[in-house]
Amino acid sequence: MQGSTNWLVGETYLTEKAPELAPFIGRYGHCSLQPDARERYFDVLLTGIAAQQLPPEVSVKIMEQLRRLAGDPVTPEKILSLRDETIATCGLTAVKITYMKEFARLILNRSIDFSSFPDMEDARIVKLLKTVKGLGQWTIEMFMLLSLCRPDVLPGDDFLLQKEIQQLFGLQEVPKRGRLKQIMEPWRPWRSLAVWYLWQHSAESNRKS
Repeated sequence: MQGSTNWLVGETYLTEKAPELAPFIGRYGHCSLQPDARERYFDVLLTGIAAQQLPPEVSVKIMEQLRRLAGDPVTPEKILSLRDETIATCGLTAVKITYMKEFARLILNRSIDFSSFPDMEDARIVKLLKTVKGLGQWTIEMFMLLSLCRPDVLPGDDFLLQKEIQQLFGLQEVPKRGRLKQIMEPWRPWRSLAVWYLWQHSAESNRKS
């Protein structure tokens, strides 16, 4: 059974086991990630469906409009109550609307039961969410890390993470998923926390540039 993640335990672990991360831990302090309320899971994952093949700023506007129509957070019941034509006014394609409604039905018929997630291993949740059309690997991994706050998630296709690892280890090429997994293996079982620290560094670097 999964309890609440204690980032302080991970901080101590990485300080001892991953000296290359110590400067980031010292600079950025305690991790501020907190899990989302279960009522928001559907809304968060819908954002992933909406964002497929779109710039982030476009998908943000789409979800803002959808929440004005359906409420915040968006619920499966509300999505199914809206006509496709109404949802389309938010800028969503017919395919994405179909995916969203199929996902809503999976929730309502309990094929996917968010209340069971605390008792499920990471791999089982990933496998279950992969059955949802429109949800990609990156979206699911980000949900696991940011919404569920699972401690050992590796978002292997995240470009910011790839660039940070390249710089940290002086690699000639941007590492892909397989190489990232090898490099970050010593950071288990706190890879989520390591990712968070590297994201903080990336954000600070972007602010300075």
